[in-house]
Amino acid sequence: MIDRVLVGVALAGVIAGIALGTRQELIRDVETAPADFVVATSPTPASPAPAPAAPAGSAPAADASAPAQADAETLLRRASEAYGRVRSLSAAFAQVMRNPLLGTTASSRGMLYQRRPDRFALRFREPAGDVIVSDGRYFWVYYPSADPRQVMRMPAAAGAAGGGGGVDLQSQFMGDAVRRFNATLMGRESVAGHQAYVLRLVPRSEAGYQQLKVWLDPVDYLARRFEITEENGSVRRFDLTRLRVNPALGDDLFRFTPPPGAQVITRG
Repeated sequence: MIDRVLVGVALAGVIAGIALGTRQELIRDVETAPADFVVATSPTPASPAPAPAAPAGSAPAADASAPAQADAETLLRRASEAYGRVRSLSAAFAQVMRNPLLGTTASSRGMLYQRRPDRFALRFREPAGDVIVSDGRYFWVYYPSADPRQVMRMPAAAGAAGGGGGVDLQSQFMGDAVRRFNATLMGRESVAGHQAYVLRLVPRSEAGYQQLKVWLDPVDYLARRFEITEENGSVRRFDLTRLRVNPALGDDLFRFTPPPGAQVITRG
């Protein structure tokens, strides 16, 4: 039985219960693990008004100089401001999930697409053909690698409210993130050849997971890696590469049509 890495960053005010089990467990119970990334409408940032959107494919404008005395709150505020300028993004992802209860490790990879306020797509290359899509109306989960005859569907609002089982980085950073997290600066580590600030974020209230670690680029303050420790102790790590900010993403990326003969199970 292969562990299912559920993507859903979802990007989280708005992180949903992040319950990951095996792929078969996910198929049996969509409410505990419908997606790894959950897309949600992000609240209006509490920080100063965002700067104009950056050109498609480039990182949002940011202070290129790292804080002279880096501290957790300063970095968290800069990340919040940076994500406030993101209207769409795409990235290649590689995910590794460690489940201490089962003693297993599983990996997956593919492409992530997100367009505010409510469009999201996670298209897997490994396992090939697996897909998670929010089209604004419904949140679709189809894992042909586990069961090609079953599709799960829930209202998009239910997925955003926590049924999607994922974490949306953008919504996590939006608003007053300093108020919502106990943040600790863990130091700096190399990610894809670049030094990144490592922040540990522990939610001050119920969020569906124990803690979130993010590796922030010191130039644009966007995460290039994040790690979620779920309530059951499972740990999921995502590495994001080929990150593009504010690209033009067409509606076709966020459409899903159940394959002929597949049973559609509606929840929520």
